[in-house]
Amino acid sequence: MTPRRKRAVLLVALLAASFAAACNGGSGSGTIFVPPPPAGNFTNASLKGQYAFSMTGRELCGSTGSLFARVGSITADGNGHITGGVEDVNVCSGVLTLPFTGGSYSIQADGRGTLSLSNSTGVTSYSIALASPAQGFLIQTDSAATASGALQLQNPAAFSVTQIAGGYVFDFSGISSALNPQSIIGRFTADGAGGVQNGLYDSNEAGTLSGQQLFPAGAFYQLDPSYAQSGRGTANFAGHNFTFYIVDGTRVKCMGTDFPAAYVGDAQAQQNMTFSATSLNGSFAFLMGGSSTSGPLATAGRFTADGGGNLTSVVLDENNNGLRTSLPTSGGTVTGSYTVDANGLGGGTATWTDSSAGTFSFIFYLLSPAQAVFQETDSQITSDGSFLGQTSSPITSAALAGNYAFVWSGVRSDEEDFTGQLKLTSASGSNASGTLDANEFATGKQFFNFPIAGTLALGSNPAGRNTFTVTTNAPPNPPATFNFAAYVVDANTVFLVGVDGNRVIVGANARQP
Repeated sequence: MTPRRKRAVLLVALLAASFAAACNGGSGSGTIFVPPPPAGNFTNASLKGQYAFSMTGRELCGSTGSLFARVGSITADGNGHITGGVEDVNVCSGVLTLPFTGGSYSIQADGRGTLSLSNSTGVTSYSIALASPAQGFLIQTDSAATASGALQLQNPAAFSVTQIAGGYVFDFSGISSALNPQSIIGRFTADGAGGVQNGLYDSNEAGTLSGQQLFPAGAFYQLDPSYAQSGRGTANFAGHNFTFYIVDGTRVKCMGTDFPAAYVGDAQAQQNMTFSATSLNGSFAFLMGGSSTSGPLATAGRFTADGGGNLTSVVLDENNNGLRTSLPTSGGTVTGSYTVDANGLGGGTATWTDSSAGTFSFIFYLLSPAQAVFQETDSQITSDGSFLGQTSSPITSAALAGNYAFVWSGVRSDEEDFTGQLKLTSASGSNASGTLDANEFATGKQFFNFPIAGTLALGSNPAGRNTFTVTTNAPPNPPATFNFAAYVVDANTVFLVGVDGNRVIVGANARQP
C-alpha cells in the first residue's frame, strides 16, 4: 500500500489546483437547494474550444485521505458536450495518462455550471464558475474526492515547442518524495527548440531552504506526439519531471510526475527586460497559501515598493491554523526592504519587521514590474503565492460594483472547496449576494445552489485591509458565516484570506464581463 500522502498546501485559488482519477468516487449525494433562475449572459456557448486545467485536492486512498493532482485538456463543443481531451493524474496509486471518452456540461446565465468527464476509471463531476468564456474556476464534487483549480482557453496555434521561447517564471507546490510540503519557485529561458538555459530555482521543503540553485543538467521540454492535439508535453525543470499542457505562448500548466512526489503549478512568460531594484516601484497586493508546523496557513496583504529597495505601508493578515496575525500590530510599526538580483533575471528578496510581531522573510521572481511569484522563507513555514500591482485608481464601492466568479479553498477538519458567483452593489451595508457550491472532504458531503448574502466593507484606506463577510442560507440547513480580510488588486480582482478561528481559507473574486 502506498503511504498516505499529506495535504501539503492550500491552493492559492487565484489560479491553480489538483485532482485524482484512480479513486473516482462518482457523484456524491449532495444537498441541493433550488434557487430562482439566475440572471446573466452566459450560455453553453460560452464554453467552446479547448481548455487546459489544473487542480489539487484530497482523495480517498482506501479509507485514508491523500493528496492528489490533476492537469489536462478538454474540448467543449459549445452545446453541452465534451468531444475530446486527455488528463494526467498523480494519485496514491501512481501517475496515469487518461484520454477522455466523453462528458457533458451545462452553463447557467450567471456563469455557474456543472461538468462531467468520463475516462477508463469512471466519471468525475465538477462545479464551474466562468469569469469569462476564456477562463474560470472549478471544484470537484464527488463524494470520495474534492479539489479546486482553474481552467483557461487554449490556443492550438501555440501547440509547438517553437512557441515556448524566452523567459518563464514558475511556481510549483505540493509534496516532496519524502511526503513533506514543498514549494519550488524560479525561472528559466526556453530556446524555442526544447532546450533550457539560465535555470534558477529556490526550494522550501517543510521549512528547509535550498537557497538559489542552478537547474541540474538535463533540463528540457518537448511535445508528446501522441497527444499533441491537446497541447500535451513533458519536461524536466529544476531537477523534476513534469507533464505540461500549453495554454498559449505565455502559459503552460504543469504537474509533477516523480511519484510519490506531487507538484502542480504554472510557468508564465517573463517580460523581456533586465530587472533591477527600480523595476519594483508601486503598490502591490499578495496572496499566499501553505502550511506550518501548526497546520494550514493562509496569508494576504499589501505593500509599497519605492524603486530604491525600501518597503512601506505594509498591511498583512495571516491565519495560521486558526490563529490570526494582523500587521501592523496594535501600536506597532512596520519597516521593510527588498533586493533584486544583480544578474537581471528577476529574482529577489523581501523582508519586513513589525515592532511587535517580528520579521517576515520572502523570496520572489518577477514576471514583470507588476507581477511576481512569492515564497515565504521563515522557519518552519512552507508557503507560496503571488503578488500583483495594485490599481492607481481610487478604490470605491462604485468601482467594485459588478458580478464576480469566485473560488475558495481551505481546511476545517479537512479540505473544503467552494465555487460560485456573486453580485456586488455600491450600497452601504449588505451589498453582496449570489450562489455557491461546496464539497467537504471530511464529511463526504456536497452542497449545490446555496444562496449567499453578505457585505464587502471598505476600510479607511481601501488599498489596505477591507472586510468581507458571507453567510449561506438554504433552509433547512443552518446558516454558515465566512469572515475574510479582503485586499483589492483592482476593479477586476479581490484577494481573500479567511480570519475565522475554526478554518483556514484562501480565495479570489474575479470580475465577470
